[in-house]
Amino acid sequence: MKRSFVGLTFAFTAALGMTGLGGVGTASAVPAPVTTEYFSGFGTGSSAWTAENSAHNDAYTRASFAGYPRYTCFPSGIPYTRQISQFMYWSDATVRCTK
Repeated sequence: MKRSFVGLTFAFTAALGMTGLGGVGTASAVPAPVTTEYFSGFGTGSSAWTAENSAHNDAYTRASFAGYPRYTCFPSGIPYTRQISQFMYWSDATVRCTK
């Protein structure tokens, strides 16, 4: 007895539906929990602005390694910046990332 392709497809779809693996009606009404993480970065530069920018870029890089896209991360708080020599600044900055 030969089975048609349509008949096999229908039987396979029905079997998936009975086992709960079908795509219809398996979506959950509960949304996924929101995940927020903070990442710190460190940077140096010849001015306070370049040191802060370098620190933010380091924090964004750490967040991207953790799986957060850059557009989901925003600066959090005020960067801590200090002058360590006449032409050298050091900065610590934090970004907040949400999935």
